[in-house]
Formats: sequence, C-alpha cells, structure tokens
Amino acid sequence: MTVDRIQQTSAASGTRETADLERMEARTRHSLHPRAYAGFRFVYPVLSRRARGVSLGVNLSPDARCNFSCRYCQVDRRGSRSSSRIDVGEILAEASAILDDWADGTLTDKAGWGPLPSSLLRLNDFALSGDGEPTQSPLFGPVLEALRGLLDKRSLGSVKLIIITNGSGLSRPSVRRALCGLRPRHDEIWVKLDWGTQKAFRETTGTRRSLSVHLSRVVSASRVLRVTIQTCLFGTEAGGPSETEIKAYVRSLRFLRDRKADIARVQIYTISRPPADPRLRPLSSGRLDEIARIVRAETGFRVETFGA
Repeated sequence: MTVDRIQQTSAASGTRETADLERMEARTRHSLHPRAYAGFRFVYPVLSRRARGVSLGVNLSPDARCNFSCRYCQVDRRGSRSSSRIDVGEILAEASAILDDWADGTLTDKAGWGPLPSSLLRLNDFALSGDGEPTQSPLFGPVLEALRGLLDKRSLGSVKLIIITNGSGLSRPSVRRALCGLRPRHDEIWVKLDWGTQKAFRETTGTRRSLSVHLSRVVSASRVLRVTIQTCLFGTEAGGPSETEIKAYVRSLRFLRDRKADIARVQIYTISRPPADPRLRPLSSGRLDEIARIVRAETGFRVETFGA
C-alpha cells in the first residue's frame, strides 16, 4: 500500500491531510521491500492513504498464497518463499514491539519515513492483509483474538482491527465466528468488488467464482461489521471501462444498498505499482472522479477516489 493522492476534499482537515500524504509519497514507496520493518516477518507499518494515518499491517500469507489471481495484483507469486509457518506468539511479539516503537516515537525513523506532519501522527488500525488472502489462514481467528487482547491491554480502544479481504472466506463458519468477536461499528471489513458483470469479475480475479454469491456474502458480513468496498479500476491498450461496465458496477452496488448492507464507504482506486498483467494501465484521476460522481448519484454511498 502506497500513499497516493486522495481525490476527496470534503473538509479542510481532510484537504490538509491529503497534502501531507502527497508530500510523504516519495519517501514511503518501499518498492523493493514493501513489508519490511526491523527484521519482522509478519507486522509492518504503512502510511495509509485510505486510513489517513498509520496502519500496522499483519501479513498472514508469508508464502504469498491466495485463492484469487487478480490481474492488477502487485505481489509476485512466482517461485517459493522461505517459510510459510505462521506463529501467533511471534505475531503478537512483533505487534507489541511495533506499538512500543510508536509509543516512544522511534517508529517513523525505523520505517525510513523521517519526521511526519502532525496530521499523520495518528495510529488508525491493525490491518490483516499482506501478500495473500488472510481468511485462508487457519490462524485467522486466533490472530484477531490476540490482537484484540493486546489493544485492550494497552488501552488502545480507538485503534481499529481491519480485515482486507477478497470476500471469498466471509461465509466460512470459523471466519464468521472470528468476525463476531470484534466490535460492531468500530472494527471493519474492507472487501473487494471489481467490476459489475460475471464475465469481468472472473476475468479480473482469475477465478470462476460467482459474482452474485460474492455480493450476498458482502451483505451477510455487513450484518456483523461495517464494510468498506474497495474497487480497482484500470484501462488497457483498448481503453478504460465502458459506460456499460460502469452501469453494471453501479447495479452491483445498488444490490448491496437495496438489501440494506451496512456500507461505510466505497473506495475507488487504480493501479499504482507494476501489476501482474503488464497490459493494464492506470486510469486518470479525472476519470476516477467521473465514475465516483456517478456512483454517488446512483447509490447515495460515500465515495473516495485514489489516483496513481
């Protein structure tokens, strides 16, 4: 996750944070080792464009295993990783150490960021994300429970737990039990919704999964925790998404709205790092804004855009 220019200017404070994020962008593009911090295996800090502050990532996929093969994904899944072993104790130790670094003010230097503007000195969340699909990990639930306990012990109740997911595991009983142990209206699920037709959904995700089933999972999961929809839009040499495709995407969002899914926001962004499919091209900020205006008008959802 990099710090891209946020295209939302609804409040003066948000505009100031946006400008600060822009200034920090060049210093936070860890292009070679985006998840590296202090020799840790699992936990890493991010200046998050979407969280508008500091997010602490937790990589539950050190082997880069994922059940989707998205065309725009930046993770190189070729070859083998050194170790796929997940250890809850090690994750908890790293999480505790990184909170110590945050508390004593050394995190920004260790991360290579240097001094941060005051508007960014806000710890927003632990985000289960990383190099694959976090809900695939058999330790997904235990890790969430351990992190929740750590935050409670440290009296960090304002820090969220966020699950960044492709949505495929949201109906799994073990995953649902883990989500039910989190705090409604505070902790969040950030789930992917790319495009709005079955054909485009399958082509983009590299799976044969059903878009309608995916949407139903999102509705069901939103009964447990608030959902942020994340959509990556891109173009090819033939051009960007057509009006027909945009209308289909809006219909999918209306499906969620009409079933009273608890959607906090829709985040529309484009590719900002080399994707798995080299034929893809980022959309312009202007085009993202055009699409966002359509989505707002047709759904009533809060929409944010993130340019390349």
